[in-house]
Amino acid sequence: MIIENIGTFSAPSLIIIILIFAIKSRINIFDSFIKGAKEGLECMISILPAIIALITAVTIFKSSGALEFTIKLLNPIFSLLKFPKECIPLIIMKPISGSGSNAILNSIFESNSPDSYIGKLSSIISGSSEAIFYIISTYCGSIKLKNTKNIIIFALISFLVSILFARIIC
Repeated sequence: MIIENIGTFSAPSLIIIILIFAIKSRINIFDSFIKGAKEGLECMISILPAIIALITAVTIFKSSGALEFTIKLLNPIFSLLKFPKECIPLIIMKPISGSGSNAILNSIFESNSPDSYIGKLSSIISGSSEAIFYIISTYCGSIKLKNTKNIIIFALISFLVSILFARIIC
């Protein structure tokens, strides 16, 4: 009950606090909003090519059969680690696409119960990792950072660690 009330009143309360602070500080709210919206739009336009390229690459990866080929290629390795083959598509797709991995997670839940071993393992993998390449292309693209090699390496290492800990926890 208390949590629901906090959620219901948090956004309006925050808006009221911001408005009171702006009025007290004599900030022109409308001009500040327009300036922020303009900066947000400029940022969105600057990262749009990276997002389009990533979405195109994910679509080609899935449509070409490369995902299925990669799953077959990695299945013996994951079998040695006692990972269920149902989790392999999620592990491959999660660093690339958040929405693609959510679709895979949903199909895992449809074929296996969310409370099953595979469902729990998939949930932990999905919840403890992020769409690495999407985030790097978006954030680094917005600040025009070109040298992302170390970021990608350490992000992938953290992803692998999250997968291993998911296996240990389950």
